Amino acid sequence: MVDMRAPKAITSGRLSHKGDESHLFREITRTHQVLMAGFSREVGMPPSRFALMRLLVTAEKDVGVMDLARQLGINPAAVTRQVKEMEGDGLIRRRADPRDGRRSHVRLSPKGFRVFEDLHDRTHEIERALSSVLSSSDVEVAVKVLSKLRSFLEEQL
Repeated sequence: MVDMRAPKAITSGRLSHKGDESHLFREITRTHQVLMAGFSREVGMPPSRFALMRLLVTAEKDVGVMDLARQLGINPAAVTRQVKEMEGDGLIRRRADPRDGRRSHVRLSPKGFRVFEDLHDRTHEIERALSSVLSSSDVEVAVKVLSKLRSFLEEQL
């Protein structure tokens, strides 16, 4: 298992590099931040809502809030707040767990599916725009590398 804690050099304030080296983690993080901030501005939806919708659109059945929190890697209270907002907007249907009334299960509503379809189409527009700076082989390599990294990290965590 990979130790994901900050290295001692970072926590002690002593960095052991000059700053001009390639940093894969930094570039992935910065690219993700810029991409999601731009997408959020473009569609008028926070990245967290899009991530939640993406999980729900692929779910084969109603999903528990705790499961969503675990999959998203965030606090269950944050998911509950997001679910309440999305339910108020008519994007989600929620039902109480018949075995435990404190828990609830959610799924996208028909309106939620329509909104997600529009968002999904817009992600393809972004991908087409990215093709102005990346060749199709660049895209294939990036997808392959990122998929490999994600698989490795999922196994470690």
